[in-house]
Amino acid sequence: MKHRTRKALGKLACGAVLALLAGAAMAQSASADGEIRKLDAAASRVVIKHGEWKGMNMGAMTMAFKVRSASLLDGLKVADKVRFSIEKEGADFVVTAISPVTQASPLVLAATHISGDKK
Repeated sequence: MKHRTRKALGKLACGAVLALLAGAAMAQSASADGEIRKLDAAASRVVIKHGEWKGMNMGAMTMAFKVRSASLLDGLKVADKVRFSIEKEGADFVVTAISPVTQASPLVLAATHISGDKK
């Protein structure tokens, strides 16, 4: 009886370890569009107004984010429209990539090219 109990506990422990490793490997991350409201490169922080993120279970809001590297903020300024990616690290959301979004979408550019319009 003791042997079966040990064997069962061993299997449970292995399963628990595998589940923890799988959870750690699948870090929660998301990408979204937003507008920069404040930059603080010295503190590696940025404040972004963003829309709803269903994958992160987060509504639209303006919030401060840590930035993985201050160099990600190079060339950006307040009021820039951006596309950015975040990862959840403990209790924090950390920006891992950020870039300005151009005003004209690819569909508008393609339609302009085909029709010859230059608006």
